Amino acid sequence: MHIETLTSIHKPAMRALIEAIHAEQGLLPQFYWPQELLGAEMATAEAVGAFENNVLIGFVLYRELPEAFEISLVASHPQYRRRGAMEKVFEYLVNAKGQERELWLEVHEENVPAQKLYEKLGFKEIRRRPRYYKDGATAILYSHS
Repeated sequence: MHIETLTSIHKPAMRALIEAIHAEQGLLPQFYWPQELLGAEMATAEAVGAFENNVLIGFVLYRELPEAFEISLVASHPQYRRRGAMEKVFEYLVNAKGQERELWLEVHEENVPAQKLYEKLGFKEIRRRPRYYKDGATAILYSHS
């Protein structure tokens, strides 16, 4: 497994990964990324991905803000989950970007596995946004400094 910065040549693989997630679970509120939203986000965000045998198995989109790097999307291919890929991507981001400024992200309150991963990697809950998602669920905001 290796981690690398993603560029425009990786966009088809990124879209295919999102389609695999949607095929498995549909457009759930905690991962609502239809093609038009994904296209807009990919056009403006930076990306880091994990590869296994040249297959993109997970990626993170983030953008640089004056006070932090904001993580907007975390995607893990359903067939490659629980192999440590996202942990390696986040470790890469923490080491590469976390030295410059904070990393921020938010997660659906029902996504407990993601919360456990973020907390394991040193992210701290800083706030909650009640009724943030379409299903009325709370968004939990995390920061890593």
